Amino acid sequence: MRHSRAFTMVELMVAVSLLIVVIAATSRIFSTASRVASLGEANTNVLQETGAIERQLRSDISRLDRDGIFVIQCVAVQNSVNQAANPSAPLLDPSRRPDAIIRADQLLFFAKGAQDTARFQGGQDLGPTSGMARSGISRILYGHGVQLPELLPNGAQRPDPIGFDDGPLVPWSFDALSDGPSLDYQYWIGGGSGRTNGTQPEARDWTLARQAVLLADDGNIKTLYQSGASYGPNSAVSLFNQANLYAPLADNALAPNADIVNSRVDVAASNLDDIRRTLAPAGNANWRTRIINGCFGPLGGYGQLGGYVRSEKRAPSMDRQDVMLTTPTLASNCSSFMVDWTWAPGVGATLVSTDPVAVYAPGFTPSGLFPTPWFGFPDPMIPLLEEKRGVTTLTDYERDYVSGGVSLFVHTPILPPKIEGDFGPGVTPVAWPFGTGVPIAVYTAVFGFNGDKAYFESLESGPSQSPVLTRRSDFTPWPTAIRVTMTLNDPEKRLEQGKTVQLVIELPQRPVS
Repeated sequence: MRHSRAFTMVELMVAVSLLIVVIAATSRIFSTASRVASLGEANTNVLQETGAIERQLRSDISRLDRDGIFVIQCVAVQNSVNQAANPSAPLLDPSRRPDAIIRADQLLFFAKGAQDTARFQGGQDLGPTSGMARSGISRILYGHGVQLPELLPNGAQRPDPIGFDDGPLVPWSFDALSDGPSLDYQYWIGGGSGRTNGTQPEARDWTLARQAVLLADDGNIKTLYQSGASYGPNSAVSLFNQANLYAPLADNALAPNADIVNSRVDVAASNLDDIRRTLAPAGNANWRTRIINGCFGPLGGYGQLGGYVRSEKRAPSMDRQDVMLTTPTLASNCSSFMVDWTWAPGVGATLVSTDPVAVYAPGFTPSGLFPTPWFGFPDPMIPLLEEKRGVTTLTDYERDYVSGGVSLFVHTPILPPKIEGDFGPGVTPVAWPFGTGVPIAVYTAVFGFNGDKAYFESLESGPSQSPVLTRRSDFTPWPTAIRVTMTLNDPEKRLEQGKTVQLVIELPQRPVS
């Protein structure tokens, strides 16, 4: 008889088990390889974006106009900031600890060099009366943007945010659903207003904005209608909220122009002389206060946090007025942006006597025993040890290293309050805009229009006498270099905590005449 031969049940089970093991091992290998490839792609995307940001930032700094101003505003927000008012609110960055600090700094300055308006590209003029489509100087602002992708146009009307009852729209705003929408908006053209939900995305989805506003004549300021169609204003009258360039503004009324903050226009029909005249101190105010108010919003209840510009990832419509909202977007996923500054030894050195043996103030003289000092939002205000970066304020630096009769450096070229605000001795120059109960703190360094002339020289002395030198209260020598530290993320969040990069950029010095 012929007998059939076949695998036994045990043999089949062993074979299937071995096959499952091989498939599982192969799957794991492919899964690991896929994850490694995905992380590599995410790193490559972030590094490419980093390169673009660095090139743009270095290009802008290289064109720095020292006849303008240079302002650094450091904003530190606790990750759990919104839980102070609403315990159910999410963390700003769910990948970090609740007491971590999220940085949303801003950098503002003026840059030389021809630049075209983004709204009217090509050979088109800004207005029907042949305005200029480019300018030789621009105001540059770096910092996080605010996003409202669901605030869609209503026909010819275009809604723009105004703010909440208790403050401006900021990148970390949370609008609780329990009491309905709380963000006020008004239509840019045509009148009307309403409310919408102002909740912003988590920090890893924040945009990094670079807003360039040309100082130029638009040919027809505030042209509302052309050929029967609504085109909107071609430019803002000013960088500030003034009806005309000669309208004086009280200190607490001075604020950034709403059309510019909302990114509707990128031209201001003014020049540096107009800006200087608007920011000039009035009454008991000083240059520093006026500059902060005009750039970021009034000190006090508004919290000087009104300068975060609208920066969308996608335009609400294909109309060029809506496409403008995407123009400032430099990076689409930036969860932290930090700016520090420093002086080189000798900055601020000045002649303090015209006697036959000249006497000089040596200027900023750091100790050679320590690394380069960086100034900005100070480490003592940061709760987590791993987040401290060796940053202090000029006031703290002077107090720490000139004490006990031991002088590790001579002195700063000017009184620190002239840079960091009017604070009493021993007080850290950090403000709490919404009170110490809300974990939002702000440090601001203002380098004004006078960065090189430390003294007035009296002309009343006789020919045989030395002139009398009087120190100027507005002498603010500019930084030698800034340090920019930012955390970039990929859109899919494959890099859970993103990638942190740091740039050190030297400022060009004023040519010696």
